[in-house]
Amino acid sequence: MASLDESSYQGKRMHTKRHPITWFHNYDGGRVFYTGLGHTNESYTDVRFIKMIEGGILWAADLVQIKNPSKK
Repeated sequence: MASLDESSYQGKRMHTKRHPITWFHNYDGGRVFYTGLGHTNESYTDVRFIKMIEGGILWAADLVQIKNPSKK
């Protein structure tokens, strides 16, 4: 769903141009939604971030379907 520029932070790196920071997938009969975003108070006043979290929760609860653009 989202990736980040590794030159924009300090810490562990994956050494890739598309470092995933938010993703979702099916696993062992369940649904996994993950984001590494949200480490600032400002994140939780950003409408885009809140919508992403809401969407992830709804998808993980199997209340909405999301098309995965990487799968055809």
